[in-house]
Amino acid sequence: MNRKIGLATFAVVATLLLQGTAWGASTSDESTQPPLQIINKTGIKVVIQVNDAGVIPMNGISKQLMAAKNLHDQYESLGMKNGKDYEIVMVFRAAGSQFLLKDDAYDEKAKGQHPKGNPNRAIIEALQKDGVKMYECGVAMQMLGYETTDLLPATRIVTSGIAAIIDFEKSGFQEVTP
Repeated sequence: MNRKIGLATFAVVATLLLQGTAWGASTSDESTQPPLQIINKTGIKVVIQVNDAGVIPMNGISKQLMAAKNLHDQYESLGMKNGKDYEIVMVFRAAGSQFLLKDDAYDEKAKGQHPKGNPNRAIIEALQKDGVKMYECGVAMQMLGYETTDLLPATRIVTSGIAAIIDFEKSGFQEVTP
C-alpha cells in the first residue's frame, strides 16, 4: 500500500514538473510585477552587525553602514518613526569597528581606507540623531589598539560585539548582517 502511494505521489509530482506548474514555478514573468511592499510597519526591532571593512570605492563609505542607512530611510519614507514603530541598533565589531573612529584616529588607525578623516562620520551622526544606537566591540578595540578617546561621541562600548548581538536577539531583535 505505501509503495503504491509513493509511486502515485511521484507520478503526480513528475507530471506537474513536466507541465511547468510545480511549486515555485511561475506562469508569468515575476520581474514585471510591481515590487512587494513592506507589510509590517510596527514592532520592528533590528540589530545590524557591521563586521566588514568593505567600502564604496569612490567615497569610502562602509557598504554595511550604507545598507543600514537605506533601511532606516525606507522606514522613514513610509512614515514610520524610530523608537515608536521600529528600532535599529548597530553593533560594530571586527574590521567594521573602524567606522566608529573619530577623524584623526581613523586617519591613523584605518590605514589605506580613506586619507582625509572618517567618511562615515556624517551618516553615523545623522543616524544617531534619529535615534539609532551605535555599539563598539571592546574585544575589537583591544585587538586593533583603539582607545575610548578614539571613538565618535554617542558610541557605547560593549564588552563583546558577538555577545551584544546575542543579547539583542534574546531581547526580540532580528539580526541582520548586510
